[in-house]
Amino acid sequence: MKKLITGVLLSACIATTAYAGGKHSDERRGGSVFPLHKMEKVLALTDEQIAQFQTLKEELKAERRAKKSEMREEGMRKNRNLLAGLNPDDADYQDKVNAIAEEKAQQVKARFLKRAEIRAKVADILTDEQLEKFDEMKGKRGKKQRKHS
Repeated sequence: MKKLITGVLLSACIATTAYAGGKHSDERRGGSVFPLHKMEKVLALTDEQIAQFQTLKEELKAERRAKKSEMREEGMRKNRNLLAGLNPDDADYQDKVNAIAEEKAQQVKARFLKRAEIRAKVADILTDEQLEKFDEMKGKRGKKQRKHS
């Protein structure tokens, strides 16, 4: 009986390890904005383009780190559920709700503008033909992510 249990546990560990390191493991981890190893093959990037993408990735990474530390300093994580802290019976309840909504709208707008800025930088790096393939690649990636959701 002990051998059977040991065998089952060992098989489960091996299967889990094999699954975790499988070919789609980067998708489960969230992947990257620019999966260079895939882009290099699909888009036939030049060495110069690869260097430009690596520089762009480092810039974005530094910006994310700075924003993350800024959020910690401001205590933004504590204020995520601001609406729950409001009392609907207060006279200025609607004004507070509008202020929170405006702040959230500004955050969404900032993220959208940042994505547009990144898109423009990518368009500067890639040729027109590569850009079409890149969009196609992103479309396929989006379909896979929606399928897993």
